[in-house]
Amino acid sequence: MSILSSFFPRRPFLPAALVALVLITACSPAQRRIEPANLYWPLPPDPPRIHYVQSIYSEDDIGREYSLKERLFGKEYLDVMARPYGVTTRQGKIFVSDVLLKRVVVFDQVAKRMSMIGEEGAVLLPAAVAVDEKGTIYVADAGGGKIAVYDVHGEYLTAFPLKGGKPVGIALNRKLGRLYVVDRNEHRVVVLGIDGKELLQFGSRGANDGQFNLPLDIAIDERDGTVGVVDAGNFRVELFTADGVFLSKFGEVGDRPGTFANPKGIAFDSDGNIYVTDAAFCNFQIFNRQGATLLFVGQLGPQPGYFHLPAGISVDEQDRIYVADQLNARIEVFQYLKAKEEGTAH
Repeated sequence: MSILSSFFPRRPFLPAALVALVLITACSPAQRRIEPANLYWPLPPDPPRIHYVQSIYSEDDIGREYSLKERLFGKEYLDVMARPYGVTTRQGKIFVSDVLLKRVVVFDQVAKRMSMIGEEGAVLLPAAVAVDEKGTIYVADAGGGKIAVYDVHGEYLTAFPLKGGKPVGIALNRKLGRLYVVDRNEHRVVVLGIDGKELLQFGSRGANDGQFNLPLDIAIDERDGTVGVVDAGNFRVELFTADGVFLSKFGEVGDRPGTFANPKGIAFDSDGNIYVTDAAFCNFQIFNRQGATLLFVGQLGPQPGYFHLPAGISVDEQDRIYVADQLNARIEVFQYLKAKEEGTAH
């Protein structure tokens, strides 16, 4: 029995106009989620600095259009995330490390398609992703103790082993051609060339300047190469030069703005402001380079602009902010709004 006959089991023939209507409906794109257009932070009368854009749960949310066959029978692959942890963006693509699917989910916002990588190369627990100018993809595989490398099409190329280590964060200095890898087991940052050769490393376990206690994530300020590291066990962020020389730190354990309870991810915007997610606070906070708190966004919940265990965060070339919202199984997207005059996000 066909799909159409199951709708009309006692009618041997359908009027031509009704058949046409069914086919037109079948070919129409899936309806996109209605998103609020007026979510801004901070609240008036202060000028807005962060604007909520959308939430991405599946291909539908990047404008996926369905063929007639897909409308009738469904897609032949999974198009949603299970537990997004890390996120990075580059040239219109969103790369999401999903720790339950054990894959990197790729949302191509230009082609409006989703794909997955990680089966080739035997990725066990993808924690973070970096992408270079050629589109080469570097996956920090915390479960496999390696950096798995894929080409622009997602084809497996090679792996850089991190002996005895657990890579949980990765960032790329594009100007220097360096990969900065956070090793949670050894409480250090290992710096590799894009060929996988170790160039240097910095950090050790402790609470002194330049030391770490369970570092979790890393980001590069593309303006000057400054390296920011989430030092989760010490409830702080540390800043270093591109060569690993300690510069400064900010943060402490607490329950008020400017402090941390469970910091997870870090990113820089084009003005050098620093974004840090906190899974316990269910928000992200924004700091200037001196560590002063500028703003915080979010609280616990499933609504737009809310979070449930946020983790990775990334800022793209247009200052769009992407946050991996783990237990809501989505990526939330925001826009950083630059001040009209020169300055930071005060």
